[in-house]
Amino acid sequence: MVTFRTLEHIQQLLAKTSGPDASLSDTPHAAFQSEELEPTLYIDGGSSFLKLGRWSEKDSDFVVQTVSWEEGEAALSGIFQQFLSEGTEYIVASLVYAPFKERLNELFKVLGEQYDFEVVWLDHASIEGLDLRIKYSPVNSLGLDRLIAAYGAHAFCSGSVVVVDLGSAVTVDTLTQTQFDGGVIAPGLKAVQVGMQQITPHLPIPSAQKTSEFPPKSTQNALWWGQYAFWVAGIEGMILEVARAANTQEIILTGGDAIWFFDQVINQRREDWPVQDAVVGFNLGTQKDHSLEGMKVVVRPHLVLEGLRYLSRRSCF
Repeated sequence: MVTFRTLEHIQQLLAKTSGPDASLSDTPHAAFQSEELEPTLYIDGGSSFLKLGRWSEKDSDFVVQTVSWEEGEAALSGIFQQFLSEGTEYIVASLVYAPFKERLNELFKVLGEQYDFEVVWLDHASIEGLDLRIKYSPVNSLGLDRLIAAYGAHAFCSGSVVVVDLGSAVTVDTLTQTQFDGGVIAPGLKAVQVGMQQITPHLPIPSAQKTSEFPPKSTQNALWWGQYAFWVAGIEGMILEVARAANTQEIILTGGDAIWFFDQVINQRREDWPVQDAVVGFNLGTQKDHSLEGMKVVVRPHLVLEGLRYLSRRSCF
């Protein structure tokens, strides 16, 4: 049977099974040592994909599966059944697109005929005013994924930090230990590509791989530089602007494109690109004060899941 609960109920329930945590470090949630795999399934529902994860003490990370909303009910049901058959007792979920909630609730009712579990849906009302003051107007217009990711960062950061979520859209937000201070919304890489194709359908698909040819001498290579390289530089510039405004060098990258972006901007850096002084909008160059090289950048791909876990077990931190 499925039972729908409030966040407060789950917090109280989980507090009884986990001891209080004295402090947090760069390895979040280290206090939960009760079981190798926690009984709570966390759901991060984005606009394109649904991410499901359970925390593994053995691996100090989430066991994650991702499914596209377009894959249909059979695919969704199969993944949930796998987690439920492996001991999931609670589901803590958030969605950025409200109509998907009814779809999942119907699925939960069907699965409740076979499994016993409890479900909590997080919303602005259940989160607002817990630990972070929210400087955003109106508060309920702030994407729930942005707010929960902020709590994921709040769980282990001791000062100001910039949270960059690279998904279908890119958000660059800033927060302190006590306050969410707003941020910027930009198109994701796929949105740039699709938009370009829709506006200029006569142009070819850009090169799939990075090209060293510069200036580009083919339309496909020209489109690669105009989309991939321009987008990376533009997002980096926006991150730097927000970091300067927040007076911080702490950057967290999360979301589906976070690892790829980190590899493009940090690991391969400008010396691997033919143009060393590409300036795109925000005085970007190769100097460390004009790039992310001088920042403390970490990748936490599942920051929304971390935020869901923190909020559901908040009394244990």
